[in-house]
Amino acid sequence: MASAQVSFLVPDIYSPVLGPVTVLARHLIPEYEVEIVGPDFGHGVCPMYRDSFSYKAVACPRIYRWPDYLWESRRLEAALTGNLIIAVKAFATSLPVALTAKRHRGAKVVAYLDEWDGALMARLSATQKANRWIKHFHHPVDDLYCPWIERLIPRCDHVLSTTSVLQRKFGGDVLPMGVDMEDFSPRPPQESLALRQQLELQDKRLIVFGGVVRPHKGIELILAALAQIGDPRNRLVIVGPENEHVGQLKADPAFVPYLAAIGPRPKAEMPRYIGLADLVVLPLNNDLLAQTQMPCKVFEAMAMARPVIASAVADMPRILDGCGWTVPPDDMGALARQIQWVFDHPQESAETGRLARQTCAEKYSKPVVVQQLKSLVAGLLA
Repeated sequence: MASAQVSFLVPDIYSPVLGPVTVLARHLIPEYEVEIVGPDFGHGVCPMYRDSFSYKAVACPRIYRWPDYLWESRRLEAALTGNLIIAVKAFATSLPVALTAKRHRGAKVVAYLDEWDGALMARLSATQKANRWIKHFHHPVDDLYCPWIERLIPRCDHVLSTTSVLQRKFGGDVLPMGVDMEDFSPRPPQESLALRQQLELQDKRLIVFGGVVRPHKGIELILAALAQIGDPRNRLVIVGPENEHVGQLKADPAFVPYLAAIGPRPKAEMPRYIGLADLVVLPLNNDLLAQTQMPCKVFEAMAMARPVIASAVADMPRILDGCGWTVPPDDMGALARQIQWVFDHPQESAETGRLARQTCAEKYSKPVVVQQLKSLVAGLLA
């Protein structure tokens, strides 16, 4: 089969979105030559994924402001060599650049939406929006431009999104991440025991969160639930950057006894840390942004046969139906009761984890997604 080149264009090469994009890019290899391109604002490639792919970082230190955006976006466009460009997110540094390449040389363009970026503006009042425009109108990469850029989505040749909410809003197809069932598989007990000892977490009941802590992810709700339960054996282990939100959690004396923040780890090591988990909890807040998200973590935890509790937002109730639990969003009491039940019923929880892995293999695994993605790419490049 003759190879064709596909370019993934991310809005910022430093952004954590590089993780799921790298997974999708690998799905197309070796049938297609694939590149992942993104503007470099001066921070380089996202540290969590630097060794995961041969990324093409394009120096665009002033693309964030007018009028520099005009010529630096052209430099970014020139770096795209694919006949098909998959533009990640509806940001000024992704979708408009890809559509310019379509206009100049006929490249096909697919919009890939992992969340509704325009929600950040949609939830502001009219006064707040006006103030935002006054302060940031000269920053084309600011969130305030997302609603304008979303109007360009119909010009794309296809749309892929991660949730049914996004599909209803923008059309196209839903494409899950496609977890590798071999990489994310149950770990040997002796490996997890050794890692627990290394982290001084032996004899603890662990909830593991891997990734970047952001306010809408509801991590403080987990800690509040653990504080209510009051069992000193319980710990939330955060495997990710110690940003300002993690700092705020560590500064709360009520949370300190139940929190272990161990910092970021390379993506390749994440299965080892998920393997520590007695439970994975994803308590997304019920806001406009979270309602359109589907964290990769849910599929990785399912693949590793970990019991999963999540908020009943987005597609979580459908995905975890019969193989996990959902609780009302922002309901700390309900979350605490469900966490306690899982810890008190290890055999039933282990069976639920086994069913989760089976469901993941049937619906959300790499072979299933690879077939869907390659079929789309082949059709667009035909």
